[in-house]
Amino acid sequence: MTTLIVSDPWDIHARSVAWALENEGERVHVWYTHDYPQKHGVSLRTGGGPAAVSLYCLRHERAFDTADVDTVWLRRWYQPEPSAQLHPADIRFSQLESTEFVRATINLLEAQRERFWINSIQAKALADRKAVQLHHAAAVGLDTPPTLISNDPEAIRAFYREHGGRAIYKPITAAAWISEQEEKVRGTFTTPLTEELLREDAALSNAPGIYQPLLDKAYELRVTVMGRTAIAARLHSQREGDYLTDWRANEFDERMGCERYALPEAVQARCLQVMARLGLVFGCIDIVVTRDGRYVFLEVNEMGQFMWLEAINPGLQLMDCAVEFIRSRDPAFVYDWREPAYRYRDYWESRGQRGEAEPDAQRHVPLPQVFQMRE
Repeated sequence: MTTLIVSDPWDIHARSVAWALENEGERVHVWYTHDYPQKHGVSLRTGGGPAAVSLYCLRHERAFDTADVDTVWLRRWYQPEPSAQLHPADIRFSQLESTEFVRATINLLEAQRERFWINSIQAKALADRKAVQLHHAAAVGLDTPPTLISNDPEAIRAFYREHGGRAIYKPITAAAWISEQEEKVRGTFTTPLTEELLREDAALSNAPGIYQPLLDKAYELRVTVMGRTAIAARLHSQREGDYLTDWRANEFDERMGCERYALPEAVQARCLQVMARLGLVFGCIDIVVTRDGRYVFLEVNEMGQFMWLEAINPGLQLMDCAVEFIRSRDPAFVYDWREPAYRYRDYWESRGQRGEAEPDAQRHVPLPQVFQMRE
């Protein structure tokens, strides 16, 4: 059996799962799309027979034919980065051509023959739209917050007043601002609104945002879904620190803590239903449990991070579940909660013994920072 992982050299999810799959005797290829076209070549052949796709795995330093690939994990799909040595007028052309070629390559893999996709291209495109997620979540009976997505200053201020001045802003996409003087990165996380923040029409009208009531949180859940398995982790996000409003603001701080959580059967069933409506076989769902006992669906991250949860609490067994899920090639996969054959901590602590070096930054193109704005 052969798995193709589309990712980057620094992605610990791809690295750890690839190691475990190879330990099980499977072939694993990893394609770093951001290294294309500078660090490797890709060739497609069509006409006169079935289309052929030849990719290059920098991890193994060899080209490989994709004909025998039966699983594709679209873990991290980056925009190609052209060489800075090109004439400035040609950089944009190179990027457009390379990006279109990567898209064509991945779509051709889907068109060639039946494969197990985590997740399919169509499902990824659908699930990346938060408004669509909320629609499907509400349709299956999940509790969703009243939501305004708008760039109309009057509508935004009216929404703020409607909820008694207890409302939040969330960006539609991930973004970061880089301060060159302080050399700091400031991300766009969930932010409580104030009258001052809503004062300038230009700030509100030039970028639409997501506006929702500020929920009275008891705690938050991160539900990692693989097939028909939903592993819920309760995050102690309301203790202290920058993660009171958005736990991501502390960059997966282990002091936050987490524990395995038994989802109510009705909530779990509806989570699986919304995954099915979106066509996803994998995803990380964020849920707020309010002080009055409501389970409020916020979003599903189509390719969310989950190894950090097991790093905090090994009892979650997420790495072992991921390995078995990929090996099953089954959209209806159910994890058996066995004694885990693979633990993330074992992988991490044994890297030196196995001679696994950290990726050489000189060997790869730096990850493209497509959502970074410099101040």
